[in-house]
Amino acid sequence: MRQRSSVGALDSHKPDPLSAAALRYLVYSAICLQLLGGLYTLHDVRAESAKPGFTADQLLQFADQLLREGEYFRAITEFRRFRFDYPNDPRQAMALFRIGQAYYRGEQYQEALQAFRGVTQTYPDSPYGQQARLWQGESLIQQTQYSAAEQLYTAYIERHSSTSAIPYARYQKGWTFLYRRQWQAATTELQQIPTSSPLYPVARQLALEAKEERQRPKKLPFVAGALSTVLPGAGQLYNGRLGDAVLTFLLNGLFIAGTIEAMQHDQLAIAGVLGFFEAGWYSGNVYSAVNGAHKHNRHADEVLLQNLERRFRMTPPEFPQTQQIGPRISISLP
Repeated sequence: MRQRSSVGALDSHKPDPLSAAALRYLVYSAICLQLLGGLYTLHDVRAESAKPGFTADQLLQFADQLLREGEYFRAITEFRRFRFDYPNDPRQAMALFRIGQAYYRGEQYQEALQAFRGVTQTYPDSPYGQQARLWQGESLIQQTQYSAAEQLYTAYIERHSSTSAIPYARYQKGWTFLYRRQWQAATTELQQIPTSSPLYPVARQLALEAKEERQRPKKLPFVAGALSTVLPGAGQLYNGRLGDAVLTFLLNGLFIAGTIEAMQHDQLAIAGVLGFFEAGWYSGNVYSAVNGAHKHNRHADEVLLQNLERRFRMTPPEFPQTQQIGPRISISLP
């Protein structure tokens, strides 16, 4: 009886053949799935590696096309891709130069300045390094850093005295004086451009107009202030501000009349209050006349400069399209 129960207990602990088979099936299935997944991934990698990529020429052409179409920041990405994928390509300087141009056209002038500085520092003796110096000056002008731009153009003229870009550097240096209303200095600089330069006719006309501006009569702040001191509103009329002149004259006239009237009736308290306010109006009238003369001159200068910019302003010379290296070679630099 005990033997049977022991045998029954042993039989109950024997593994079920069906469960063991199912376990093996699951293990084999998992292994097969992993193998198939690995083969699929390997196939994808090989297929991806087999896809044809851009050659250096194609990548640069694509980036140039984006630049021409106004897709400046996409163009920057593609030029950077070229610099990363082809670090030994001789057109690295050109790609960095194009990045600076894309930033400039996208009105990111500080980033453009940094890119052009990178060209001059890394490739100082290349044609792009020399050209990038001129674009640095242009980027500084766009940021109203006129003194820094003047210094850069002066250094360029001293360093590259024999290059064909010297007339342009002098022309742009003249503009740095114009923007600071230094008419005589601008005229002197523009007159140094030789007659043999294509820029000579434009520079000559610009110098003549700058000279005329220097001789144009301006509103004198001292005169405006003196006139308003004698007669409130007279300085404003001198500045051509008829409405301001009438309003100033009426306000000051009313307060002066009120003060005199109060004094004649022995109303000293009222006379003191009116006199106090009139002193403020009177001094404000003089200040307004002086400030108005300055503002009139600044406005006239701004209108003139806008007109000159529209007619005479120019950016540095452009390089031709991307150089091709390979079966077709077309390199043409100025």
